[in-house]
Amino acid sequence: MEKRAPIRGYQILLVGLLVSVFLLSTTFQVKAEKVRGVTDTTIKCGIVGDLTGPIAIIWQAALEALKTHTTYVNETGGIHGRKFVHLVEDDRYSIPMALSAFKKLIFRDQVLILFAASGVGHTHAIIPLAEKNKVPMIAQTNDRRYFNPVRRYIFTALPFYEDQIELIFEYIFRDLKAKNPTIALAYPDTAAGNISRDLCRKLVKVFKPNGYVETVISVGAGDFTSQILSLKRSDPDYVIIHGYIDSTAAFLRDAYKLRFKSNFITIQYACDDDTLRLAGVAARNLIGTNAFCSWDDDCPGMAKVKRIIMKYRPENKYTNRNFLNGWFAFMLIHKALENAGRNLTPETVVEGFEKIQDFDTEGICGVVSYGPDDHKSIDYSRFYKADVDKRQFVPITGWRRPTVKY
Repeated sequence: MEKRAPIRGYQILLVGLLVSVFLLSTTFQVKAEKVRGVTDTTIKCGIVGDLTGPIAIIWQAALEALKTHTTYVNETGGIHGRKFVHLVEDDRYSIPMALSAFKKLIFRDQVLILFAASGVGHTHAIIPLAEKNKVPMIAQTNDRRYFNPVRRYIFTALPFYEDQIELIFEYIFRDLKAKNPTIALAYPDTAAGNISRDLCRKLVKVFKPNGYVETVISVGAGDFTSQILSLKRSDPDYVIIHGYIDSTAAFLRDAYKLRFKSNFITIQYACDDDTLRLAGVAARNLIGTNAFCSWDDDCPGMAKVKRIIMKYRPENKYTNRNFLNGWFAFMLIHKALENAGRNLTPETVVEGFEKIQDFDTEGICGVVSYGPDDHKSIDYSRFYKADVDKRQFVPITGWRRPTVKY
């Protein structure tokens, strides 16, 4: 018996070591399987946008859409049994604050997916961090450079700025059949505004208008007297406005006050009924291009949005197109997470986005497809004309995408 005692001790020690190794490996496995922003019952989504700065009117509408859509999804079963949780950070249209918001949401709050940020420059600063940390992201920017070539984790829910400017030039020369017009561009000296400026300079070489002039407008300014007086000297037939709701409305009011008569055409963000509410009669000659329908559109998608709003947000009797922009972005996030299945990871979420093919929004916007080589969702927009009496934009074309070559 005395000879066997050392062997028994060795066996006990060996068993103890094996149990310790098993427990350690199990612990590591559990930790390895833990996914940022995902629990058995919840999925975290982060939002970075301007809620108190110069374009807050846009992001506040998108956030209202998020709240309504989240309530609807969670009360109708969630996503594969998980509830949707959103965490919001205000970047105040500041690049440093956008970066700070990103770091908080990813490293402290541990969100799985991101909807960001308030501007082109802000998004440009965030994208490398999103890629490094494998954060699937709906980028709220229209800059073609961020999606061509494709970046694995970065998607967009907007038409490119280039698409909108191309469509405007085609509309002036092909739909309106303008002969030797003088064209002006009013744009902010920002990353987004410079995209429109650079493309206009290219397109005037293709369409060859009689004249072309530019003036810089500030995103947050409320007085554009000097810009209007400068434009009056050139007497342009068409003024393209790369502006937002507040700034475009102020620009139009000053043009009206100074008796500057031209045809004004604006891009996505100012082609909204709120612009007409603020501009009043000064918007009488305003046309805009937008990728989304309006509150009064008679389509199944809008009818569904109204039903959901009236059930979960009955105090909200009206939505603008920026609301629909936010709604559409979260439709895409919802669809991607559904496609990803129960086993959520950043990689399966990316694959979930790329599985979205011929997605019918039932009239909210055009049919949408993503793919491994295409992370842009919207190709189609349409033109709207201001009805200043009803304070609403009414569609004047069908859905279209640009065809110009340059």
